[in-house]
Amino acid sequence: MIKLFTTLFLLTALAAQAQDSTQNSHRVPLEFKADDAETTLELQFTPFGNTPVSINGIRARWFTSGRNAFRLNIFAAVDSDTEIIQQELSSAQLKELKYNTTTIGVNVRPGFERHLEGTKRLSPYFGLEFDLAYQYSSEKEEYQNGSKVNYNKVVNEDGFVRLGANWVAGFDFYIAKKLYLGTEFGYGFSYTKLLAVKVKSNQTTFTEPEPDKRGGSFDMGPNVNAQIRLGYAF
Repeated sequence: MIKLFTTLFLLTALAAQAQDSTQNSHRVPLEFKADDAETTLELQFTPFGNTPVSINGIRARWFTSGRNAFRLNIFAAVDSDTEIIQQELSSAQLKELKYNTTTIGVNVRPGFERHLEGTKRLSPYFGLEFDLAYQYSSEKEEYQNGSKVNYNKVVNEDGFVRLGANWVAGFDFYIAKKLYLGTEFGYGFSYTKLLAVKVKSNQTTFTEPEPDKRGGSFDMGPNVNAQIRLGYAF
């Protein structure tokens, strides 16, 4: 698999170089890079990983000129799993019982990039990106209480809110006109506030306790995106 993606990348680069040489045989300039009023869309590409192509949110950039661009990465996902832990059996007066876990995550990362001159194909840049994230989680388990079905529910055991900012630097290498590969690293900080854990139940004798407050964490340091960005400008 590694050899396959390496070969494909080399063939693509060689084809792009050949196309560049052919079209510039009469010294006609070609514009490979994103320019004024153009937009780019990206996905993550890991040629040497178990999942070569993945999507870690939707990332777009809006170029106001050949040097300046606003960027936005949006990730929103819902993961809900339900397992039947007891089958309904009327002869034994058993009710169907379920176990459910749900996680909802949202991450918004707006920012700005300043692109340097670079070369005809290479576009290095630096910039600033903000990090706003929220995650909600719940775990619900049903149990039979005589002829009734009750449940216990734990909310936000994995819930958090995160605020942060990163100074980023990277480059885009255009392997063909408006088609590029890129990578990026950064240095930044973030504060993560763990949400209070709540316990709920529909049992009539249940008294909901006070939320279990938790702490938070502050992180500061370098961060690297191990994935290669594959993007197109239009």
